[in-house]
Amino acid sequence: MIKSYIKLDKVEKSLVCDFVNRNIEEKKTLNEVDEMFNNKVYDYGNGALFYFRSGKVLGRINIVLEVAQQLGTTYIHFLDIEDSSNEKEMIIKNLIEEAITIANLYNAKEIYLGERNEDRLKLLEKLGFHIDYRAIRMYLEDRDKKIECLDLIPLTQENKQEYQRVYNDSFSDMPHGSYVDIDGVQEYLKKADEENYYFFVSYNSINIGFMDCTIKNGEGSFDIGLCKPYRGRGFGRMLLETAIEFLNKKEVNKIGLLVIERNSVAYNMYKKRGFKVDSIFSNWIKLK
Repeated sequence: MIKSYIKLDKVEKSLVCDFVNRNIEEKKTLNEVDEMFNNKVYDYGNGALFYFRSGKVLGRINIVLEVAQQLGTTYIHFLDIEDSSNEKEMIIKNLIEEAITIANLYNAKEIYLGERNEDRLKLLEKLGFHIDYRAIRMYLEDRDKKIECLDLIPLTQENKQEYQRVYNDSFSDMPHGSYVDIDGVQEYLKKADEENYYFFVSYNSINIGFMDCTIKNGEGSFDIGLCKPYRGRGFGRMLLETAIEFLNKKEVNKIGLLVIERNSVAYNMYKKRGFKVDSIFSNWIKLK
């Protein structure tokens, strides 16, 4: 039986908590598990699915539904199966089928499944699901400044609506892009600190894109995007240099990023600038 988190009773939620905690040292409380699944990302539990059998949870899968209707795309991830089960293939197949059904209810035109675990990838291969592309971790070797940078304007309460417009124009049509509503921008404002930075990028006093940076344990990473009218005009290289220069000034030990392999324009730009492939972060399968 497959049930979404929103439909679970207290006993079933306790079983979900046991399943989540089974292989981790720092156990999560029921409230922490509730926060994991009963949130906006999964449409408050509709996109968190659990496979029950004989009073136990044997598997789960999550569907990102927060911006499904705006993007026309849903991403399925966090597939997890009980190691001792001898019905792994059947459980995976049923969870994926139910996840696709729910994604279709949200009018998803494209559906993607992400997976990192090699054993589960082999099971997915046996079921006929094949990797279409990868998300790749890259690190920069040559950090010397190459070209002119753009101006940075921090996100504030006063300009948050403009940030929302620029972010969505820059990023919503990218492979694995995203969409942010005004509540999401407000969350960015709450998170902004010495580890999380949110900016417009500006050229001649015109906002042409965005740059978000994260610094953690001495490592800096970033997301960047250009508004559609400014693509193909050399601003992408300037924006990339702006992110590198910002993190250089923060004196981080390493500068890294994640890039979607099929975003060939960005991938090739990063390689040309000197970013080197470090590892495969995740593998993605197109389901629809």
